[in-house]
Amino acid sequence: MPETTDHAAEAVPAARFHGADGRAVRPCTPAAVTLRHIRMLGVAHGTNVLEIGTGSGYSAALLAHLVGPFGRVTTVDIDPNLSKRAEALYVEHNHAVDTVVGDGLLGYEAHAPYDCILVGTTPPAIPDTWLRQLKPGGVLLTGVRLSALPGTYAIAHITVDAERRPSHVTIHHGGYTPMTVTDGPAPAARVFALDQPQISLTTLPPAVHGDMGTLLACLRDQPHTEPTPAPDGDYFHLKNWLIAANPAGLFEATLDQGVGIGVGSFAADGTDHAAVATDQLLIADDPGSPALEVLRDLIHQWRQDGAPRTHELRGRLLRDGDVWHARVARA
Repeated sequence: MPETTDHAAEAVPAARFHGADGRAVRPCTPAAVTLRHIRMLGVAHGTNVLEIGTGSGYSAALLAHLVGPFGRVTTVDIDPNLSKRAEALYVEHNHAVDTVVGDGLLGYEAHAPYDCILVGTTPPAIPDTWLRQLKPGGVLLTGVRLSALPGTYAIAHITVDAERRPSHVTIHHGGYTPMTVTDGPAPAARVFALDQPQISLTTLPPAVHGDMGTLLACLRDQPHTEPTPAPDGDYFHLKNWLIAANPAGLFEATLDQGVGIGVGSFAADGTDHAAVATDQLLIADDPGSPALEVLRDLIHQWRQDGAPRTHELRGRLLRDGDVWHARVARA
């Protein structure tokens, strides 16, 4: 009988790699998340798999159990200490995994082509190299950024065609920590509160007209608050829908009340207005704020669309030279 991910989880205890307290390697992806993403890959006996981002070593051990003696698992990490630690655990517990120290953005050509590539981190953009190292019909599962806003992380499930171009892209809620790279993405426009640097506001290029500092002040100076219409888990799907809709003045803000996404607007009299949704609150400069009305209208549109989950949005990859950017659009 073919092995299932549940069988693999029973055979490969997470504590062996995460440590008894789950803190042997930090940050560490929760075991339940690792299992969910491996299920999404559809790994079978005899599969050739590349993992980028060895981390604790847990996911590659699970993959080795799933592919069996006729498959192959290669894991690449830029940190030699993580690779050395994982390799020792693989030898100790008889997991057939090839460990490589190297730049994950390059993949690993020596063992290509792969049936699946699992990327347990978030690159600045998806290298075309990863797609070219897949077999036709192969699957890439990777962390992605959906925009230049700082907190727009998600998971992309990508299938390639015979030319190793993306043929099917689904974006899922979730995310991995950013990849360690020498050159990151170009920063979006961002302002910080002078008295509390952890409080900030970031806009998408092109930035909204007006003073971003004023927008941030709008949300801090005796703001209007009310319960959010998209609490808890719904908030992340609303957030990704707003990114897909890309309204004028879209921004992300980190406030005392939490991190949220919102819109800024500028009235004919020259006054600035801002409104933001978090997983707990709608926050605005005034109960009658024009920006609050815009945000309420957008939330109404989201509901009219059926309050879609992130994976129900239209996923796509946009090519930019040798890399691809993941984006979402309204279905």
